Amino acid sequence: MESTDIITLLIALVGTLGGASAWQYYQKRLEIKARQDKEENRERHVYRDDLRERVAILETRLEESRANRDDLMQQLQTLSEETAALRVEVQFLRQERENLQSTIDRLTEQLQNRIHANDETA
Repeated sequence: MESTDIITLLIALVGTLGGASAWQYYQKRLEIKARQDKEENRERHVYRDDLRERVAILETRLEESRANRDDLMQQLQTLSEETAALRVEVQFLRQERENLQSTIDRLTEQLQNRIHANDETA
């Protein structure tokens, strides 16, 4: 009977130690799994945060490009207006030059006629 009690005690002791060891094993395994999940989530958040930062930078650059484009369009409009004004002025100056040239030609002809008439009378 004593040997039966010892065997029962040994079986209980092995079962208890085996249960505690199994519990520690599963607990460690769950801790490792939780740590891995936490690390994956952290990596995912880092990636997401990096993407958010990049999107913010690109949005800022886009706004700057739009503002720059608007400024350039305004400058283009101003230059177009100035070009149109200069074309009108050039056209006016050409007409004025033609008028002055015709006046010079007419006066030159009158002067030559007078010089020619003076030469004939003299």
